[in-house]
Amino acid sequence: MKLWEVSGPAFEKHPKAVAILPVGSIERHGNHLPLGTDTMVVMYLAERLRERLDVLVLPPIWYGSCRGLKDFPGTFDIEPNVLYNYVLNVMVEAARNGIHMLVTLNGHGGNTEILGVAAREAAFRTEMHVILLNWWSDLGIQAQKELFEAPGHAGEDETSVMLAIAPDTVKMSRAMDHVVSYPSMKIYSKKVERLIYPDALSGSATKASPEKGKSWLDAALDDLVRIIREAAKLLGINV
Repeated sequence: MKLWEVSGPAFEKHPKAVAILPVGSIERHGNHLPLGTDTMVVMYLAERLRERLDVLVLPPIWYGSCRGLKDFPGTFDIEPNVLYNYVLNVMVEAARNGIHMLVTLNGHGGNTEILGVAAREAAFRTEMHVILLNWWSDLGIQAQKELFEAPGHAGEDETSVMLAIAPDTVKMSRAMDHVVSYPSMKIYSKKVERLIYPDALSGSATKASPEKGKSWLDAALDDLVRIIREAAKLLGINV
């Protein structure tokens, strides 16, 4: 069930064991992918999850923390404290509305640390259980390794996924290759970000295909279902 499509009485009657909250960004993805790529992918996974499990899909959070690419037109960078408080409020409201387990499905790397703090706070402020998954790094990992030679931001992997789920939004004539070596240490630096993303892209977008994207998404969905079932069993929740 999609929360935004149902009436109040229908929501009252619907099982609330598990809900999924997609979180993404509006951010430049090279010159060939839509600005909403990160959100579109997690929305797709959330809606396909409904085919496998009886989950409540919450409206997505479209905007994220996009410090690294905020110099590019089309990027909306939300202040970390603003995003934290907003996400935390959504999570707490989910608990107040009877959700037992909330799966927060993140589609954007810049959100990761902020969502982690919000998820922990929500779990200890309420009785709700919160799972946080970064879809690109927590789901379909083996398939990702086998399928893609040059992944990255708007690279082969992300472009393949968008070709699979929303091909009309992808402009392959504008796809580029920019394979980079990432720093071995965790470093926050405007200069490093500009070196890595001179065109808001990393990896080889030209190697993308819808077949690769579908294979990765299918593997990711299988992992998502498995994780939810394992967590529900641990917590004594019926799904």
